[in-house]
Amino acid sequence: MMLIAHGNMGDANLVDIRDNLLVYSYDVRGVEYTASQDISKLREFLPAGTGSLAGPVLVRYDARNPANSIVLAEQWSGLRPAGH
Repeated sequence: MMLIAHGNMGDANLVDIRDNLLVYSYDVRGVEYTASQDISKLREFLPAGTGSLAGPVLVRYDARNPANSIVLAEQWSGLRPAGH
């Protein structure tokens, strides 16, 4: 909830979807981060066609700790629908 309300938003790249993990990378002030997010309880919020999700997404991160980030939540999604 904190990241949705107060987190900075930036561009990221979805690298892989492994079981219930989204693996993504993003850059904050010249530092590249690679992170994963457990989406086992958020699968219903995935857009249709998850096989084509790899590529550009949006990320929300904590400005004081950029390694703390998400690309999917119940109230927000940085994933783009298939074909976009």
